[in-house]
Formats: sequence, C-alpha cells, structure tokens
Amino acid sequence: MRLFVAINFSPALQSALAGLLGELRQLPVTVKWVPPENIHLTIKFLGEVAPARVEEIGAALRRAAIGVNPWHLEVKGTGVFPNWRTPRVVWVGVESEKPLHVLQQQVTREYLELGFPADSFTPHLTLGRLRPGTATGPLKDRLQSLAGVSWGRERVTAVSLMESRLTPQGAIYRPVLTVTLPAGGRNSY
Repeated sequence: MRLFVAINFSPALQSALAGLLGELRQLPVTVKWVPPENIHLTIKFLGEVAPARVEEIGAALRRAAIGVNPWHLEVKGTGVFPNWRTPRVVWVGVESEKPLHVLQQQVTREYLELGFPADSFTPHLTLGRLRPGTATGPLKDRLQSLAGVSWGRERVTAVSLMESRLTPQGAIYRPVLTVTLPAGGRNSY
C-alpha cells in the first residue's frame, strides 16, 4: 500500500481551488494538473508499506494527534518548487496557526520510531506538476499576480492516513483511517 498522512479539505475549498485550476488550465503551459478532489495538505509521505503494518501506523497517528486541538489555516498565495529556473511543482500556500507544525513534528517523531525517515516540511497544496524544460512565462506571470490571494480559511478538525493507488488515469486517494482532533483538549504547545 502507498500511504501518506494528510489534512483533507471541505467541498467549499475544493470548489474555490477548482476555479483557480480552471483558470490556470487555460494558460498555454503543459502541466499535469491535480483533480480538485485530490488536493490535500500532506503532513508525511510514508511510501510503499506492507498492509500488515497499517494497524501500527494508525496507532502512531492516533498518538501523534493527542493534545493537538482543532485550528484554522488559510490557503493563500501561489508559487512553484523548487524555483522558477527549474519549476517542477505548482502550489498554493498555507498560512497556519502553530498546531499544524506541532502535529507535523509529532507525526514525524512517531513515524521515526517505526523506521520512517524525517523529511523537511513546507506546508503547501500541490496543484500540478511540470516536466523539465517546460516554458512557464504565462504561468509565472499569472501565479505572481495571485501571490496575495486567499482561496479560503478552513477549520482543521481531523487528520487522515490515506492510501494512494496509482492508475493510468491518475492517483486515486482513499482514507484508511481518520483521527478526529480532540476539541477542548489540552494543547501541547
């Protein structure tokens, strides 16, 4: 199973991002765009995992969520990774309260104990992927003009362990486990 930990978003935010994607698709740039229903905030990518490990991975996610209360984040700004010279990923940014980073650190700690490596974390939502050498002039101009635009504010109340199945038509995501954050619990930050 190909697994990752993510925050999923409401239909309202997905709709706002679908509007942005519809606009960007009109640009004369070759990008493999992410379907709006697949847009999420990855907390930790685990990769290929034996199905027998799902139970321990789920338990680790439950432990990581302890003490992290629901919070708000804003989906705002646009850009590319790693840079405009060699762009590979088109993204929208995430401005969040401290609990996002606390959750990410606790997830990393729990999964380190299970043998998964620690990764750098830059909160973002992937909108699309570019092939090397793609001309990006119109895309760069449009994304830079959207740098301060907000596509919505979300209350984060859960974190999910997701499975990604790769098909010829693209990735299909499904939640394996969703952990509800403890409203009114004691913050660990």
